[in-house]
Parts: sequence; C-alpha cells; structure tokens
Amino acid sequence: MAIDARGAVRGATVDDRGSEQQESGIREWPDHGPWGNAFNILLCVLAVAGIGLSGWALVMEVVDLRDRGESRERIAAACGGLIDPGLVLGLDGGGIDRVKTDDRYEVSTEMPYSGCRVYRVGGPGTTYSHFSMSLVLHSADPDAEETADEIDEQEDEPFRRPYRDEEGTAPVVSHAVPYPLGDGRLGDYDEYKVTARAHCATGGEVASVEASAVAQYDRRVTSEDRRGLAELARQAVDRAAGRAGCRADLPGLPADLPEPTKEFGAPSATGGTCAWYRNFLTTEERGDLPDRALASPAGRASDHDACVLALGEKETRRIHPGYAKSSGYPQTLEDVLRYLPWWAKTETYVGDGARGLRTGRVNETTELAPGTAGTDSSGVWWASSVCGGRPAVHVLWVAYPYDRIVRDRLEPLFRAYVTDATERRGCTGVVLPDAADFDRS
Repeated sequence: MAIDARGAVRGATVDDRGSEQQESGIREWPDHGPWGNAFNILLCVLAVAGIGLSGWALVMEVVDLRDRGESRERIAAACGGLIDPGLVLGLDGGGIDRVKTDDRYEVSTEMPYSGCRVYRVGGPGTTYSHFSMSLVLHSADPDAEETADEIDEQEDEPFRRPYRDEEGTAPVVSHAVPYPLGDGRLGDYDEYKVTARAHCATGGEVASVEASAVAQYDRRVTSEDRRGLAELARQAVDRAAGRAGCRADLPGLPADLPEPTKEFGAPSATGGTCAWYRNFLTTEERGDLPDRALASPAGRASDHDACVLALGEKETRRIHPGYAKSSGYPQTLEDVLRYLPWWAKTETYVGDGARGLRTGRVNETTELAPGTAGTDSSGVWWASSVCGGRPAVHVLWVAYPYDRIVRDRLEPLFRAYVTDATERRGCTGVVLPDAADFDRS
C-alpha cells in the first residue's frame, strides 16, 4: 500500500471501528523469481520436516529411556540386586538399551552356587551374549559338600586350535594366566573375567564369598571394560557378603589393572609367577624342559596364580626325532606344531578354592584333597600345604606325551615350584608326592 501527500492510505478503507481493511481479499505471494521462490518453498518444507523429525526424535528418546529402564530392572532382578545395572549396560562400548536375561539362572545368597546371564537384544528375534556373573558362598562347615572344581583337559588347557579367521596355523594361548587385583587379597582377573573374594571373619556360617563378572561378547575387552568388570565383581561380593552375614574387610580396587598378556618370553627374562623357573634354570641344565614361559605378576596374598611353560618350534623340532624313535605310536611333528604343543603348567589354589578340587581327565576324576599329595597317573601331580591357616593345593600339569619325554626331570621341577610357592606365602605343613609317583605317568 502507499501513503499520499495528505497522509491518506491508498488502496485501503477504514470501517466504523477504525480497522483498516484491504480492498482485495487476496494477497499474493511475493514474487522473488523462480530461484527465490523455490528456495522459500524448500525452507518451508525443511521447517515442517524439522518439526516432524524433532518430534520423532523425542518419541524415540522416550522409547529408549523406557527400554533402558526395563533392562535395568531385568538385570537387577536376575543378578539378585547385587550389581549396578548401568555398569552392565555400559560394557562393550555402551549404547545398549535393550537386554534380556536367562530365566534359568538367578543369583541368590540363599544358595551356595548361583549366577545370572544377560543378553543384548539386536534385530527382531536376535540376541547376543553380553555378560554373566557367578556367585559362590563357601560354608564354614569343613564337612559341607562342595561342588567339584575340575581341572578340565578341554577348558583349562593353556592352548587351543586357531579359529578359521585367525592368522597362522599354530596353536594359540587360550587365555592369560590370573593377574592379582593389587596384592591379590581382593581377587584376580584375566582378559575377560574378574573374580573378587571376601574372606569372612570366623564365627559365622559362611567362610568366604566369591563373585565373578565375565564379559561374554566376542570383541576384545578394553581396559575401560575391565575396570567396569572389576567394579561389578567387587560390588557383588561386598553386597553378597553383607546379606550372608559375612564380616569381611574388603580392600579397594587398585589404581591400575595391567593389560593381561598372552605372549610367551624367554625364561631368563621372566618374573612374577614364573620367577621360580628362571631361578631353577640357574642351577639346573634345561635339557628338554621348556624354553618359553608365560607369567603374571605374583600377588603376595593371591589365592590363585599360575605359570605356563612351553616348547617353542625350534626346540620341538630338535626333540621330536628322538621321541619318535622311542615311541610306538608317536605324534607327527606337524600335529605337535599345529595342534598338540608340548607344555607344562603350575598352579596354586589357596583357601576355599582348594576344597573339592579334582582332575577331570581319562573319564574319571581324582580328588586333590588338602593335606594329601600324589598323581592321577594322567599328567597331573599335586602337593598341599597350609598358608595362613588356610589349606592350599599346588599342581603340576604336563601335556601328553611330553610328560613321558621329561619324566626324569619332573620331580625336581615340581619341588622347585612348590618350594617357591610356599615360601613366598609363608606356608607350612608341606606334603609332596613320593618319588614313585613320578614314575607312574
């Protein structure tokens, strides 16, 4: 519209209430040219779409919050309310909102053994392993029946065959040996599992409580996830101990959790849980004994530690011809190098972890009872002692037929290990296998 020299408005009229009225009922869209008009239309479309998308994003956020809340409730119910569900959802990079739990398992401090399993929900009808937790309450009654913890030839062997997508054809290490949490009093861990323990004061019905937090996904467990697993394990054992009437003084988590390694090294350069072998070889010829060692830091108060010794390829090639000549049905060199490496493993269990310990080989089991020593005649020897008033079992496990090849070296080798393991912990009452037990392999 325009204003004339007298201030009158042209092209408009004023009604009796003083309101301005347009002469025409239609006001046309300003014409900015074809490109300008197209741009204005695009802005309008984007504005409408933005409003729609922001509304959809809000809806999805509400759905995610609901799913996450339901998932937290499922985890809390299945795992007995012993852990923070948020820590579980944060594993494997986080971003997990939907999970399901296995209805067959539920953690309870009313049972000596229980556990829970959590699965990540993917697309329709798909789930993926994510997390599990186990809880063990050991009775203070020394005569109480304990579920046997077997040294299993498949699950506990240090080597496995490579998967199809792994480079090379040589056997690979199954998992790292246990690393202590701090000085080991709180527990131990490896690359995917953390176990925390509470040692109860005397006078109650429970002697100790043990909780293990395990990453079940296939991807590598990061240092951040390992810290999360450690927090979950300590949290679970602390709360379970409180509910079970177990009075325990739990140490805090250490500031650092060194990355567990599965790389073997030369015995002369090893330390920690394999330092005994390095010391042994300073006074003994190695001969056909292993030339590689896999160790972890030695915790002063560890209830569980291990050392793995193995023959490298060069030494295997050197020894194999003599073995093949003396054996009626020898393993081929190719099989030894690719599938069946020659190794020895030493391991110590202290406290309630030594109760009910058995070997599970050759279709029959042998109890490794505290206070005894011997062999199961299938490549396992054990000794026992008392460490800080608690029973301990010390084990030597040698792969077949390597136990035949180094038979004459096994007794001094095992004695050297037991001496180191017991002196380091201040153990007494050591019981060792008889010399004849090493001729029965």
